[in-house]
Amino acid sequence: MSNKKWTLGIAGAIAGTLLFSSISSAAPYTVKSGDSLWKIATAYQISTTQLKSMNQLTNDWIYPGQVLQVPGPTAYTVQNGETLWLISLKFKVSLNSLISANPQLSNPNNIWAGLQINLPAEAKLSNTVSKPDRFENGFFPLAKGTYNPMTNSYGDGRAWAEDGTAQRTHEGIDIFADEGTPVYSAMAGEVMNYGWSELGGWRLTVRVDGSTAFYYAHLSRYAKGIGTGSKLTKGQLIGYVGSTGYGPEGTSGLFLPHLHFGIYQTSPWKALNAYPYLSWWEANRS
Repeated sequence: MSNKKWTLGIAGAIAGTLLFSSISSAAPYTVKSGDSLWKIATAYQISTTQLKSMNQLTNDWIYPGQVLQVPGPTAYTVQNGETLWLISLKFKVSLNSLISANPQLSNPNNIWAGLQINLPAEAKLSNTVSKPDRFENGFFPLAKGTYNPMTNSYGDGRAWAEDGTAQRTHEGIDIFADEGTPVYSAMAGEVMNYGWSELGGWRLTVRVDGSTAFYYAHLSRYAKGIGTGSKLTKGQLIGYVGSTGYGPEGTSGLFLPHLHFGIYQTSPWKALNAYPYLSWWEANRS
């Protein structure tokens, strides 16, 4: 096993103008399936660093049912392009309830970026599963009942290097499951990359159309017959969940077993958020 050090970094971009020092109260928030530190922090207009500090968290991993402390439900800073109606959808409250919580607004139809408004006590983050723009008939890569509830870890901070200081943005979704859990192809395609990757461990990159590739990483081993150039069918067994990567070939066990699933635009190469697709496939599995 490698003796290189690795750490989980922090996605520290501040999503709004509300400063942590201005938060006068805190309130409990129960993590739901699909949440991530980035999503929760963005909704409450603080950075992931601030959210972690409030909860004394040492990494970016959270799980459904976990109770976090968040800024009290009285303050929210309007973001660019938002209306009260959009904010009501974002926090799953009625428009009338949101208007009632803000009697100081002379015209509820006239709000602007940077304006601080009040949120009703019942405000919650929305987790609506929307139909994706494509790949709507994809296959969720793990069988029902074989994995832990997903959280949206796309965009979270990650770090791994000799000294543990190199920062990067998480480009996929981590689906935690026991070592050896079968992994299936989400769409038909052709294997572009196969074998060891220092970050991804035993991984597969599969071209699914002329401009998109799916990425499966940290596998413990491959299914029989898989290799570069292999033609895959949707739902085909391709490998098994593991904890490989973050070091030279054979490194494993530096983190909990999980499937890292990513979606990439191939020209130019660019990471896309895989969570909306996974959520749709999960909700609509046959």
